[in-house]
Order: sequence, then C-alpha cells, then structure tokens
Amino acid sequence: MTAQDVIIERLIARRLEIPDVIVFRSEARHDRRGAVAPSFSRQGLRDLGVAFDVVQENRCVSPRAGTVRGFHYQLPPHAQAKLVQVLRGRILDVSVDLRRSSPGFGRHVRAELDPVAWSQVLVPAGFAHCYCTLSDDAEVLFKLDHPFAPKFARGLRWDDPDLAVDWPVSAADAIVLERDLDRPRFRDLREFYP
Repeated sequence: MTAQDVIIERLIARRLEIPDVIVFRSEARHDRRGAVAPSFSRQGLRDLGVAFDVVQENRCVSPRAGTVRGFHYQLPPHAQAKLVQVLRGRILDVSVDLRRSSPGFGRHVRAELDPVAWSQVLVPAGFAHCYCTLSDDAEVLFKLDHPFAPKFARGLRWDDPDLAVDWPVSAADAIVLERDLDRPRFRDLREFYP
C-alpha cells in the first residue's frame, strides 16, 4: 500500500494520473477452504464520491493473446461507466479522457489487470475504453451503469498515433473487429462530453 491508497470495505482504491479512473484491489481473506474477497461495494464507491448503480453485467472471453476490444464509449444521455474485472488471464486496460472540461482531456491512463492481484478498474462515463489481452484464454467481467444504446455508441481508433498508447501488440498482429479498424482518430472526433 502507498499513501495514495484508500481502503474501503476491504477494497483498496488507487486513483490513476487522471483521478476519476480508479483501480481497485481486493484484500482477500484466506483460510483452508480458499479465499474470499469483495469485488463490488456500492457504498464503498459512494464513500469515494462515485455514484455507480449496476444495471447490466457482461462477460467477455478472448481465446488469444493480442485481442483488442475498443476503444468504445456511449454519448449522453446514455453514457456508460464500467467496472472492469479480469476473471482469468491478463489484460492491459486503457481509458482515454473525452471530457472537454477535464484537465486530462485527450490523455490516457492504463492499468494491467489480472485475477491474482484481485484487481479491477472503474472507467467513468466520459472515457473511451479499450483493452488488449496479454494472455490466451482471458475472461473479463464488465459491470455497467447503463445498458447498451446502439444509437449513442461510438468508437475511437485503438492504434491512433495521436494517443501514443504503448500497446503490447503490433497493428499487424492484433486481433481486432473490422468495424473497430474503421474508427476515427482522436483529432477527427466531433462529439465529446461536456
């Protein structure tokens, strides 16, 4: 733990360089049966000043390392916050700040997540979210505070050179959906968050 860490209901919270993105690590309790740890606390989030009510949960499985999912986001009034947890494997999780009024506007933060560290990341509304699998057979669980709204869904090019994300996979080797290859670059976006 560091001076930046806050413990709330056995969840250790650390704010990243853009402080609205929070990485959580659970304090597991071990005994002869195994281990148990909290993975979500609505009150714990509220104690941190975050209102997050889960309305949907998605489970995502990626068989191969180098699979890229994103950057995805939804515009208001259907903007989504996400709580992202890895159940199996490892991922590099990246969020880009799309809030015009934010000091972090246009910058990104990243976190490596895996089940061994019992870690997860809260990506607030107003961020484009993407991750790359670092291992085969990665399984990711998303808690969402708003359901999918296709008319408000948008994307950003995952390998946009303007964002300068240091991805662990080349564009030639990445496994990406065709539609995500046709996403605009950050400099070409016209719809942002207020």
